Amino acid sequence: MNVEKTMASDQDDTRPNALRGDGVALVVDLDNTLIRGDVAIEALVRGIRRVAVLLAILRCLLAGPAAIKTVLARRVPVDAARLSYREEVLGVIAAARGAGRPVILATAAHWRTARRVAAVVGPFDAIIASSRRHNRKGAAKLAAIRALLDGRAFDYVGDSSADRPLWQAARTAYTVGIDTGVSGQVRLAAASGTLRMLAKAARPHQWAKNILVLVPLITSGQLTEPVQIARGLVAFVCLSLIASSIYLVNDVLDIDADRGHARKRYRPIAWGALTIPTALAAAVVGVSLGLALGGILLGPASLVALAGYCGLTLAYSIRLKAAIIADVLTLACLYTIRIIVGIAAIMVPVSFWLLLFSIFLFLSLGYLKRYVELRGSTRAAHELLSGRGYIPSDEGIVAMNGVAAGMVSILVLALFAEAMARGNSYASPALLWLLPLPLLYWLNRIWMMGRRGEVDSDPVAFALTDRTSLAVGAILAAILLAAKFIPFRAIV
Repeated sequence: MNVEKTMASDQDDTRPNALRGDGVALVVDLDNTLIRGDVAIEALVRGIRRVAVLLAILRCLLAGPAAIKTVLARRVPVDAARLSYREEVLGVIAAARGAGRPVILATAAHWRTARRVAAVVGPFDAIIASSRRHNRKGAAKLAAIRALLDGRAFDYVGDSSADRPLWQAARTAYTVGIDTGVSGQVRLAAASGTLRMLAKAARPHQWAKNILVLVPLITSGQLTEPVQIARGLVAFVCLSLIASSIYLVNDVLDIDADRGHARKRYRPIAWGALTIPTALAAAVVGVSLGLALGGILLGPASLVALAGYCGLTLAYSIRLKAAIIADVLTLACLYTIRIIVGIAAIMVPVSFWLLLFSIFLFLSLGYLKRYVELRGSTRAAHELLSGRGYIPSDEGIVAMNGVAAGMVSILVLALFAEAMARGNSYASPALLWLLPLPLLYWLNRIWMMGRRGEVDSDPVAFALTDRTSLAVGAILAAILLAAKFIPFRAIV
């Protein structure tokens, strides 16, 4: 569609000639005030992933922000029902309505977006919003309010420095963000701690998965060498920085899907407690720092491995997680790349058996993750899961593939144990043949628990908190340590 024609029909400011009600009007901002978050930025993130919308945005760059907002409002409409509304502000609106006062929604967002929000929150007596020719922000918003009210007093609810002219002109200055600079201000909500929200969105509890970088340290028999331990720990830190950064990007891209999820809707970005620009800036810093530390302290091989992990994780977040089969294969590769990062960090030969075992084991767990999602879905049998390439009727084949991949991983582990036993680095190499047994028990158990609905979403995260799974991990570690350091005669 021609952009000029698209914008030519967008002249409506939604401003009435007269207001209903008496008393001092309550004027309420939208972005980061009535809602947590900025609808234009969210629409921009969604829009740039579509080529047609991206081209339309690029053609509007010289026309200014009002023109861009127009394109976004038409091409990428907001789902107002899923936005995160502030209860404190809704309470002030309800009180004003109850007192018979006019309530005005005044926003720099496009009028189409403002109308969608008004349809959810309830009718406003007036809406002042941006159009193709007017960007109603700061002083421009204040001028529109004064023109509408014809000099009458008003109270204003806002959040940012752009609202300071309005707070100064208002009878009562309500804020949900920064200090208004006006005496007698009313703070409706405390500002959320950015660092605390960043820490939560970075999901440090997921760093436990990065312990996989230490697996080569164990299997190579170098667990007692301080320098190698230090290099392995540096690799762990670098990988954790990159992983947390990609979690931030993933949450930005998944903001709509997360808001429709009973639990994920409370993630900081979906909830609006962490702004998208802050999250993306932190992600760039985290990735840059992780790659820089890896390249400087561990060398070029580690840098390449870390960059490969970063690139594949981004590809998964942007596209691959919605591609059937490719998503679980990518998950398996991401776990295996963690091991490759560990191999590059301590500079030991690549073990074909170790990597093959990792691929099949985590392929099984990737299928289990999707199986749990399918089991818990309330969608129709042939309706796609949100953001996924699967339908509920795929449940049987997903389970079959997952169990089969798990059994192959047991076979590969047996062959891996045999290969390690032929080396000279173990005091009791025959003990390595015991490794498949605990893992065989664990894989069968976790799949049965998944079938019963006792595994919550991520099997790896579940295993890190499940006592039986931790016990199996301890048994596997004990077998490896005994094989490495204790002669067989000392055992018998």
